Amino acid sequence: MGFHIIRTYLKLGRVHSAVLTGIAPVCIAAATGRTLPLYHYLALFLIGFLFHLYLFTLNELKDVEIDKKSKDLQSKPLIDGSISLKAARIIVLASCSLILLLTVVFFFDNAIILIGISLLGFLLGWIYDSFGKTLPHADYILALMIFLVAFYGGLSATTQLSPFVITIALLAFTQMLIQNIVAGLKDVDHDFLAGGLSTALRLAVRVDKERLIIPRSFIAYVSVLKTLHIALVMTPFITGWIQYEQWQFYIIIVLIAISVVFMIRFLVMKTFQREKLMRAIGFHEMFTFMIIPLLLVGFIGYAAAAFLAVFPVLWLGVFLLVLYGRLMPTI
Repeated sequence: MGFHIIRTYLKLGRVHSAVLTGIAPVCIAAATGRTLPLYHYLALFLIGFLFHLYLFTLNELKDVEIDKKSKDLQSKPLIDGSISLKAARIIVLASCSLILLLTVVFFFDNAIILIGISLLGFLLGWIYDSFGKTLPHADYILALMIFLVAFYGGLSATTQLSPFVITIALLAFTQMLIQNIVAGLKDVDHDFLAGGLSTALRLAVRVDKERLIIPRSFIAYVSVLKTLHIALVMTPFITGWIQYEQWQFYIIIVLIAISVVFMIRFLVMKTFQREKLMRAIGFHEMFTFMIIPLLLVGFIGYAAAAFLAVFPVLWLGVFLLVLYGRLMPTI
């Protein structure tokens, strides 16, 4: 199998963005405070990665007809025919099977509850990919799936989860919820033409002759969710669930401020420019995620926290360059 074919399959699964789904269960396992071997974390990352592969390959399958109507998406593997629909279906089934197999092999003691969570995650992913364009507020279904993937990590370490662990999992939930809602901004042009009804479209976001119109209702909705996310970030400090130094708190405040700046940037954008929207949305997601490793410093140490903060950035940059030849492709 040549590099070109491998790269095409990696594009199909949107591997460039798989890192955060892979790290989600790792972070929750770390938040339990249990001493875990390296292979435990590696297995969790692989399982999170496979959940991502399942979700986004299935999404590509379900969105084939919609994507055909966008001039920006004609190079997608299932659109240009470089990968068959049958091959994509095999990837979906293989991802599910490997998750269940890895669960039994690495986490046998808690396998029953973890398999249950996995099956529920598969179901939620299927519901979202099948009906997400028409089901009202389907973003919550996807966010709940990511919450379960994160929760999987905690339950792989212990069944006695602290309020702090649950809070970190809720941060994963709210981050995915916000990101999926605002990601609808970059697709309003062709989603509308294809009859889709994302949250952005339901709240009257539209494109009129290259002019992006974002109503106050959408801005208010996203702002409320962002406020909730910030409140969850502050909760461990207020409750005393974590030990921290002042610099950690101040850096988190700076990261929150930067993420808010990027949020404002895409919410006030007046011209529909897909690449600029993607850039602002992507930076918002990355700076928002960096908060979580800082919350975990007391549990995993400075080096591991720094790795968790930097690794996703490196992963994203490397795979974007390898797969698309640039850091901000139209995908």
